Amino acid sequence: MSRGFFNSLGPWPACAAALLCGLLACSESGRTLAIATGGPSGLYYPFGGGLAQIWSREIEGVNVKAEVTGGSVTNVIQVARGESDIGMAMADVVSAAHAGTGKFPRALPLRVLFTAYPNVVHILTLAENGIDSISAMRGKRISLGAQGSGTAVAAANVLEGLGLGLENIAPRYLSFGETTSALKDGTIDAGFVVGGLGLAAVTELAVTRNLLLVALSETELDQLVEQFPAYAGFRIPAGTYGGLDVPVQTLGIWSALVVHEDMPKALAFRLACEAYGHRDRLLKISPVASAMTVATAHEVPAVPLHPGSLRFLQDPAQPCFMDQGAL
Repeated sequence: MSRGFFNSLGPWPACAAALLCGLLACSESGRTLAIATGGPSGLYYPFGGGLAQIWSREIEGVNVKAEVTGGSVTNVIQVARGESDIGMAMADVVSAAHAGTGKFPRALPLRVLFTAYPNVVHILTLAENGIDSISAMRGKRISLGAQGSGTAVAAANVLEGLGLGLENIAPRYLSFGETTSALKDGTIDAGFVVGGLGLAAVTELAVTRNLLLVALSETELDQLVEQFPAYAGFRIPAGTYGGLDVPVQTLGIWSALVVHEDMPKALAFRLACEAYGHRDRLLKISPVASAMTVATAHEVPAVPLHPGSLRFLQDPAQPCFMDQGAL
């Protein structure tokens, strides 16, 4: 990714004032906000679509649309450039983007709107492939996720963090659906899929093949969490997928909703307030929304909360239609 691309990042779009006017029910026509999500076979797209429906229904003068994208890396860049207003991204990507490290040659002007739910690192293979550990992937064909996705970042971090460089495998960059199809066809040996529990792509694979989820040891988890503080241990419960008879230890990574640091405070407040006020609608999309609580609203400590979100969290019981001038 060239530095010239990042040098083209501009300030928050000039239409911000007009968007805020739409939020406050000004007389001009409504405005559209875009939320960058992910591919259709993952959870970001339906979850982001659920948020878009809530905000469009509850905030007068604002229409929100969910966009299919390549995932976390793409999303934070689009938000920083003003091409999307809100983006869903994994905590490790958000932290790197804010700090200007890893794939990001300079810091991006991002703030966390709130964190949503923990993503789970699924390390997929088939029982007959003979892969039962990260070290057993050496020399194998491994899907790291789609280019520009948080999955690709997490997969590289896991492999390299445990001493297996990408030069030691045959990497493939495939979406969730492409990864599971390639496993079925035998064109890859293993693959990474990072998303909420019960992902459709993984569930479908377990129905037709002898799915094996590669577990991480306590020592491996300690190594990874030390190197990447945005990660934490996570246990996939037995029975989550067909044939999974025992729990599998892996990594969890929170998903965050990010916005440009210059988003109007009143708009960020309203977005956060309505999202938490109508969480029941998100639970109908996926049970992972149960993790979206006020107590877990800021699980990316390396990146500041937007002041509008912070204003909401200071008193979550306040009405969303409060006097915006008080903000």
